[in-house]
This record gives sequence, structure tokens and C-alpha cells, in this order.
Amino acid sequence: MLITSHGHSDVGFVRENNEDSFLVDDHKGIYCVADGVGGLPFGNLASRMAVKLFSAMVHDSEDCSAADELQQLSHRVHHDIVECGHLVGGDNGIGTTFSAIRLLSDRCLFSHVGDSSIYFSNGSGIKKISKCHTLGDELIEKHGPEAANDMPEHYMHTLTRCMGQDIDFEVDLGDQILSPGDQLLICSDGVTNMVELDEINQMMSDLEPKDFIHALIDAANQNGGVDNSTAVTLKIS
Repeated sequence: MLITSHGHSDVGFVRENNEDSFLVDDHKGIYCVADGVGGLPFGNLASRMAVKLFSAMVHDSEDCSAADELQQLSHRVHHDIVECGHLVGGDNGIGTTFSAIRLLSDRCLFSHVGDSSIYFSNGSGIKKISKCHTLGDELIEKHGPEAANDMPEHYMHTLTRCMGQDIDFEVDLGDQILSPGDQLLICSDGVTNMVELDEINQMMSDLEPKDFIHALIDAANQNGGVDNSTAVTLKIS
């Protein structure tokens, strides 16, 4: 299985600092996007820690090849960020989203917390395979779209889970069978809030991975660039 991958991050036009981080490691078969949580201090530190810890804890291409191992590793990343947060962030701590893929021979495992997104495409369309852990998304999932009508907009995007906050939560785990021609995308909400899914799908279909990622982030900026934009893709051939 041949992998073509690429990742890129951009600060956008409004934010002063880039609090997103990403990882692309074809040798180990690990990929990740982390987005420092707004409203908490040291978001750039939290996101960098998430990807660096993930990289350090997966030692080689044979390591962390089962779902329970990925789950345990993800919680270790979380607890290490919690400890750091107590030191630098005081009582509030620090926080980051965490969306990671562990590529195996004919499938991938993924671990996910927060409101970044993981997408899968088999050439006939793109679908989201992760859930957003926000008040708005969880309310809509439980009660339907009309339940969000009276919720203030800023509450809709409030995270219900993230790495680094000293609370108990479950990491979302999943797996996806892969075949030649399939493609995966991980991106921060600075991309998904700015670019429609149909446009993402079209760019993914038309462009090779490196050109696709740069076109995707350019589109997020052209549509306002109000947040940091980060994306990682891997294509199977």
C-alpha cells in the first residue's frame, strides 16, 4: 500500500497566533491535527504537546496496532497535558482538540476528541467519520435540529470534551477499511467553518494531496480566514 500524504497550517487573517498543530509521519503511519482551545491559555502549547506526545508514544510502524492500545495512548496524552496545564495554566488548565489516525496494512484506526474533523472518501463522495463534541452538535443529535433554534450561537460551538481539562471523558475510537484510491482528511474547524463540504470533496477529487491541502487552506482564507486553518491528508494507492 503506497501512501501519499501532506499537511499544512496557516494562521489566517484575524488571529495573531497559530494555536493549531499537526503531525505527518509516513514511516510510523501516524497523522494528527490538534487545535488549541480558545478561551484557555497556552493553546499553542497544548496542541504542540498533543502531537509531540502522540509521536513519541508510537515508537515504530508495529506499535499501537490495536484499538485498545490507541485508546490507552490517547488517555496518556490527555493526562500528560493535564499535568502540564496545572503548571502553566493554573486552575483553568489548558486544552486542545485531538484527531489522530493510526494507519495499518489495510485499514486505519482513529482517535478523536473535540471539534476538529476526520473525513473519508472512496472516490464516490466524502463522509465525516468523526463526531463534533460541542454543545450544539450533541443537542441536535439528541433532540433534532429544532432543539438548537433557541441556543445562542456562541454556546453552539462550546466544547464538551477536549484534551487537557481535568475531567473524565471517553475518547471516540473508530476504524475504517482502506482500499487503493481511498483518501482521508483531518482538519481543524478553521477549515470546516469556512469551506463547504461539496467544495472540499471537489478539490479532493481534482487535486493531488499537496495541491489539495494548500487549495483547501487558501479557500478557508479567501472565505474570511477568521481562524487558524490546518489540514492533513493521506491518499492510498
